[in-house]
Amino acid sequence: MPEISPDGKYIAYNTADHQSTNRYLAIVELKSGKVAQLQHIPSKNNFNPVWSPDSKKLIFNTFINNNWYLALINKDSSGYLLLNNTQNKYTPVWAQDGNSFFTHDLETIYWMNLEGKLLKKWPLDTLIPHGSMSSASRIQVSPDGKTLLMDVDMDEEVHERNWEGPPPALWTLDLESGKTTRITPKGTLAWSPFWINSQQFIFLKQGKNKQTLALYRGSLKNLVETFLLNDVQTPSISR
Repeated sequence: MPEISPDGKYIAYNTADHQSTNRYLAIVELKSGKVAQLQHIPSKNNFNPVWSPDSKKLIFNTFINNNWYLALINKDSSGYLLLNNTQNKYTPVWAQDGNSFFTHDLETIYWMNLEGKLLKKWPLDTLIPHGSMSSASRIQVSPDGKTLLMDVDMDEEVHERNWEGPPPALWTLDLESGKTTRITPKGTLAWSPFWINSQQFIFLKQGKNKQTLALYRGSLKNLVETFLLNDVQTPSISR
């Protein structure tokens, strides 16, 4: 899962050892093309690096003693920290304050600080009664810090012959009120959202020929979709 830093200078991504199950984190500096594999991470199985708002740190998933956890590291490989109370939590995203983050465990969305203290939680079955999450389900916090944008697997029929599994849909969660709103209609397979600003976002959608993935631009104001590009995965945006 590559992700561009908010300042637009770096991309963090996974490298894989094809002779084993090992996965490492690396950073490429876009201006120079220099690549550095991150060091001083105890686990040999790590993925999904996510940039902090100031582009100085990464939060990521790390595999320890047969369980997944969340950890932090600075982009220069210093400051590794295994986060407390994060066993089997997935797809973290930083809050805009840079001192807390959101994550989920398939059943509940959590807001936690960097000491592992729970700030707030939202059980998914109360937010979206016919929805579920997988370890790949993505959540994103808006630049103004008020709204979560997420893809949720729905308990609905799928009419696409080439699609396996439940259909994903995009939802928002108002962090103050706890209100959820579905923003993609039934029959639309949409996932992997990423904010452009606090009203607009990009996301993936099944392509018109049913064999490809396409990148679209969406808006909370009018819910109009704009096609951008075919054959893409895991989009991200710098600020």
